[in-house]
Amino acid sequence: GDLHKSLDAAVAACGAGEPTGPKCWAVVDAAAAPAQALQKVLSAGGQLGVVIVAQSGPVSQMAVLRAMEYSEVYVAAVELGAGANEVLRAAASYAGGPSVVLLAAPAAVRGDAQWTAFTYDPRREDAEGASAFQAHGTEVRKEIQAFLSRESLLTLVAKRSLPADSAEGAGEGDDLTQGLADASKTVTILYTSDTGHAEECAKAVARQCRNGGYATSAVRCGTLDSFDVGALASESLVVFCVATAGKGEFPGNGRGFWEKLNARVGDVSLAGTKYAMFGLGDSHYWGKGTEDSRINFAKPARDLDAVLEQLGGQRLIPTGYGD
Repeated sequence: GDLHKSLDAAVAACGAGEPTGPKCWAVVDAAAAPAQALQKVLSAGGQLGVVIVAQSGPVSQMAVLRAMEYSEVYVAAVELGAGANEVLRAAASYAGGPSVVLLAAPAAVRGDAQWTAFTYDPRREDAEGASAFQAHGTEVRKEIQAFLSRESLLTLVAKRSLPADSAEGAGEGDDLTQGLADASKTVTILYTSDTGHAEECAKAVARQCRNGGYATSAVRCGTLDSFDVGALASESLVVFCVATAGKGEFPGNGRGFWEKLNARVGDVSLAGTKYAMFGLGDSHYWGKGTEDSRINFAKPARDLDAVLEQLGGQRLIPTGYGD
């Protein structure tokens, strides 16, 4: 791939290139606190490659930790040296999305008990059914361990959503499996988002469903408007990730679905459909604790949840919210 002088230049070149072409690389100084800048560009996906270089300690791993939150991103944190070459080759060959590599000078992390060398490669999940995360040592810093624990929980829920005869360890976690044993082997994940946050959440759920035992072809992920409202009753399990736009409105790629669903109220029964709802909003937008905030926070998700329940849909778990 090509090396660019700045992250912005790499992003621009990446956007102009082929989605499956060589990576557009940028080298960033860790002292420039790149975590926030990375958040803005990773959601766009594409063949972006970012190398963060830390020459002095203490070395923050926040940028790479945040990068793991995005779907289909290769992430690594290693020391500069011979081993780094292999990691960079793996990052360059990853075609599923962006790659982010933190390279730390050995002197910068020497004696740092918090430093965790690792690679996070989604290809391991697809090809081997193994964890995408692999630590290069015995110690894992608590922030990374918290992320992995959350990923494991999502995987556990996905596994327990499978039919009892196909889920691993079917005799374990009876409380969790109650009411899920008759779930289908397919899951549809629908999102609506103007900024990309709900899309990121939806793709993370899709990834964990695949990691939890669903076949890749059995996990469908798309916008609300791309889905046929008339087919909703034939779905056995649907996960909704719904953001908020304007004054408690549906984002642009979900309004058509919402209008069509409301037009079908009274004509459709969702008695055979299980669903889960995750609503995103900003309680500070209208003033936290104000009446406007109470009314408009995650309003599209709450409205959709109410209509699905009215149509007979079975709520799989309590509605979740991201503020």
